[in-house]
Amino acid sequence: MNKIRNALSASIVIAAMGIIPNGTSAQGSNSVKIGLILPLSGAGTFEGQLGTEGARTVVDMINEDGGILGGRKVEIVEYDDKSSPEEGSSAARRAMDQDGVDAIVGNMFSPVALAMKEVTRDKILHVAIAPQHPNVTKEGHKWLFRMNETTLMRGANFSKFICENMDLKSVAILAINDDYGRNDAENFEKYFTDCGIEVKSVEFFQKTDTDFTVQVSKIRGIGPDGVYVAANAISQGATIYKQLKQLGYRGTIIASGGNISPKLVELSGSAIEGVFSVSPYVEDPNDALAVRWRDEYAKRFKNETSFVAALTAAGMEVVIKAMDKAGTSTDYDKIAQTIRDNKWDTVIGPVTFDDHGQAYINSYIVQVNDGLITTHSRAN
Repeated sequence: MNKIRNALSASIVIAAMGIIPNGTSAQGSNSVKIGLILPLSGAGTFEGQLGTEGARTVVDMINEDGGILGGRKVEIVEYDDKSSPEEGSSAARRAMDQDGVDAIVGNMFSPVALAMKEVTRDKILHVAIAPQHPNVTKEGHKWLFRMNETTLMRGANFSKFICENMDLKSVAILAINDDYGRNDAENFEKYFTDCGIEVKSVEFFQKTDTDFTVQVSKIRGIGPDGVYVAANAISQGATIYKQLKQLGYRGTIIASGGNISPKLVELSGSAIEGVFSVSPYVEDPNDALAVRWRDEYAKRFKNETSFVAALTAAGMEVVIKAMDKAGTSTDYDKIAQTIRDNKWDTVIGPVTFDDHGQAYINSYIVQVNDGLITTHSRAN
């Protein structure tokens, strides 16, 4: 963990000096510049690190293949949003006004995306990565796209699986107290109630919390058959699973959609064994593009590939390939229409977008078995 944190600190310092590390150094004035805005510090540190690694890998691949738009290289300019709406908005302004990026790829968390989309509105192409709040695209703008499913899209499929396969009579919900967490808790409270599962308690925690003893003790005391955990930061999720086990909870544990990754499994240890979730990414040995990306990723980084890295890589792919197909890096109307009009083959599989910029992607039920994330079935 210390090695990861030290690497992150070095990356942030280098970026602040205007140098972009790991094979995406400045290519000169003719390069296509993509601003990558992710949490490189704070609660979302691990997500930001994994997303950065995924993006760097796919951009290196594209540059190795000759670049785009007649040989122009792609340059990543990295920014730390610190999981903060204010910091994310500031980074977007800096990317546009000072660094002159051609597009922005970024946001892991809904509160940051909801703030940043107002900064990028009518100014630049913006592809959000992982936020799930419906309003990111529902109230977005003509040049805004989102790679991930919404809480409603993912929740409808996942809740159907839970209701039909887990034989639960009662649950408690433990969720982060932000736009995403409140929305997800509200949706699942309805899903569970509609299929006859009693919701005994809905508890919230703050994005800065590092101890969840109070909430976990309350949940253990009321004794639900299952606990649904909506924690979008790996560090918080790992602590919650550990404390559920340490305080003696022995029921079924369910992780909210898109929140199971190899890093979470590593940090959670045996506490996460048997946990179900739903994910937009599984390793597909039959997809040549995904296999190449995983191989290249392994050469560059020590972490395993994950949905966070894959989703960020896919976002980069869509932006870069759409620019190349549209024949421009700055005509955002043309690029946006190109994105909407085509199906994109990416490291997470085929991706299409609706008129609001919402992506439609594959989704899978996954479970942790013997310390590995295994695929149970397709969710959609």
